[in-house]
Amino acid sequence: MEGVKRRGFGLRAQLLLLSIAVLAVPYAGIGYVRELERYLRESFAASLSDAARAVAGPLHDQSDLFPFSPSGSERTLYVHRLRHPINLDGYTDDWADYLGWTETFSGTEGSAAFWFIIGRYQDNYHLLMQARDDRIVYQRAEEPDAVDNDHVVLVVGDEYGNPVRFHFSPAAPGTLRPFTFHISVDEFRFEHQATEYITNIHGEMQPVPGGFNLEITLPTSMVRERLGVEWVDVDDKLARTEAGYASTSVGAKLERPGLLVQATSRLVQIIERFADVPGRRIWVLDNRGRVLASAGSLEKSQAAPRSFGLYRWLAPAIPESFADDLAGSSRLGGAEVKRALNGDVATRWRNSPDGLAVIVSAAAPVRNQSAVQGAVVVEETTGSLQVLQREAMISLFNKTLLVFLLLTALVLAFATRLSLRLRRLSAAAEAAIDLHGRVVGGFTPAAAGDEIGDLSRAFAAMLARMQEYHRYLESLAGRLSHELRTPIAVVRSSLEHVTDARSTAEQAPYLQRAREGVERLTLLVTRLSEAARLELALQNAELQPLDVREMVRGCVAGYDAAFGNVVLEDRSGSAPFTFSIAPDLFEQMLDKLIANAADFRVPDAPIPVGLSLNDVSWTLTVANRGPVLPVSIEGQLFNSMVSMRPGGGTREPHLGLGLYIVRLIAEFHGARVSAANLPDGSGVCFSVTFPRNSHDGLSGQNAT
Repeated sequence: MEGVKRRGFGLRAQLLLLSIAVLAVPYAGIGYVRELERYLRESFAASLSDAARAVAGPLHDQSDLFPFSPSGSERTLYVHRLRHPINLDGYTDDWADYLGWTETFSGTEGSAAFWFIIGRYQDNYHLLMQARDDRIVYQRAEEPDAVDNDHVVLVVGDEYGNPVRFHFSPAAPGTLRPFTFHISVDEFRFEHQATEYITNIHGEMQPVPGGFNLEITLPTSMVRERLGVEWVDVDDKLARTEAGYASTSVGAKLERPGLLVQATSRLVQIIERFADVPGRRIWVLDNRGRVLASAGSLEKSQAAPRSFGLYRWLAPAIPESFADDLAGSSRLGGAEVKRALNGDVATRWRNSPDGLAVIVSAAAPVRNQSAVQGAVVVEETTGSLQVLQREAMISLFNKTLLVFLLLTALVLAFATRLSLRLRRLSAAAEAAIDLHGRVVGGFTPAAAGDEIGDLSRAFAAMLARMQEYHRYLESLAGRLSHELRTPIAVVRSSLEHVTDARSTAEQAPYLQRAREGVERLTLLVTRLSEAARLELALQNAELQPLDVREMVRGCVAGYDAAFGNVVLEDRSGSAPFTFSIAPDLFEQMLDKLIANAADFRVPDAPIPVGLSLNDVSWTLTVANRGPVLPVSIEGQLFNSMVSMRPGGGTREPHLGLGLYIVRLIAEFHGARVSAANLPDGSGVCFSVTFPRNSHDGLSGQNAT
């Protein structure tokens, strides 16, 4: 419909905009959370790296804090920092957290072997030795000072670095009293060996399947910097000869005890100054990754979770307790430690064994001149990050929920408005038509530019056409009555005169008039069925490319001869052009147009027939000088049984079907037919505009 549609945002566009707005909220939120997480992770790792550098700063070029660079001929013993005292009973229950850090020592050709670990708690050293021995030989009861049985020797260094040996020679499982031998020379130069039992060193031995356990406790004041253990294995109770030997020394015999690797008090004081941050732990490692000192703890109290159940599901509470697999470790060997010992600062993210926490560690090297003498590792859980993420998630959820509620309200309001508009449109459409299908009320179209506005205007146009059609149907009876009244009256009066006539000669003229009336009735019926036959013919018609100019010129020449006193002017031009048309239908349409123009022309006025062409269409025009079109008939001229001819004495019936047939043929060709008064008001011009198809062609020049 021309002039019905209006530009504007359609319903689809409006709903699409609303959908995009709804989808943008979670998308933006997810992007925000991801960006926040990435930023927090980078910032957190960078802060730990800076903390590791800060701790390592005071330790650079402090060789006295890292005194442990043993030569290849001696072996060091690492002293673990015990978190609780050891119960001296010969069993390993108290050592459960440290058994994974025991070191293995074997004798020559594997003749003897034992596992050994040393720890410190407050002012005491605690030693655990697990010997592999399938046959334990105890001390003879009559020789309490003998060492020709299975025995262990604890070797410490005195203030001069000389070894001092304490013997543990068990006579039975249980408590052992260590002793040492003193050699003295009298005035006669004879050597005398004296046995001295030590009271401040305690031992406990218990046999276990495949060997025995030996626990030893001694004060830290008795040990300078070195300590070692050797074990002599005796299997023959009679011969009591040595069957195997193993020690903590690299060589076969323990000539010099190994260095003890442990933190100095100064080192502990330095790192404790940096361990005041809750939830942060600091390690200081030597160049072999062994822990020299540690301070701080990973445990940290977190913010109390919200009690609202939805928040607990959306952002679960952050656990304060988790499995810490490195607590009390003697050695660290992660990727960040290896890179730090190679001179680089590195970070590592790892999960706790129970998966309840994520631990981030940053390692920085400690240098002595250009060499790396150790590393500092700073650890912290992501609990603080999780708190921030949790708060951000809750904030995002609150804002998203608020936006969703607002959008829901907007959509609800929009849907309500849409429903009301549709209801009003439905009510207006129902009120415009009564139960009998007659248009009884006015219909005011909406001014909105969306689809409902288009639908309202389409309804208005449809109701206007229906109203015109109903007026046409209401006037149809009058038109038919007008056209049928004259021939019926002629027939009736002729028959009456025939009845009154006395002779055949008198009846002849009346019979002729009756016959003419019947023929006129027959012509009316034929005209009424002409449109129906044309619609059937349109279904079987086929288009074919023809020279339209040549066809118009031939028709004009034929009509000029047929009409006699009517002058037709061929204004189709001289250049041929070809278009796809149905020739029979086209001639019938042109016939109706010329006949209509001939009926309304001014006497002696010519009827011009023209063709014009542009890029998208071509137009056939037929004009005549005569009466102009009244405003009352505008829009109805090409409907069925619409005529402007005055009634009266014309012998030829006119039912207003000619221009209706013109419209049917034009619509079959996809053309549009129109009628308009000439610009000077001297007559009317009828135009039929055909669309140009891709296979239509033009040659030469076209005249209008």
